[in-house]
Amino acid sequence: MTGEGHKDWLCGVDFHPVGSHLVTSGSDNCIKLWDFVNSSIAHTFENAHTAPIWRTKFHDTGDFVLSGAGDGTIKLWDLHSLKLR
Repeated sequence: MTGEGHKDWLCGVDFHPVGSHLVTSGSDNCIKLWDFVNSSIAHTFENAHTAPIWRTKFHDTGDFVLSGAGDGTIKLWDLHSLKLR
């Protein structure tokens, strides 16, 4: 895989339901979407939260990612528009 990984420790990891992508999160407050087909980072949600992101999870359809962080928030990310819902 190519691309810049997380800048600090990693704590949230989940595989896409069909196995084509991986989502990661950590103490750098970012969420990264990794593309296995192209061996690269597909997208980075910079400053997705204001504290470390403890958990990321794909929705069963693979169209959304849910993230929960130390800032007390849970967010839903739309992977088609690449925006917060």
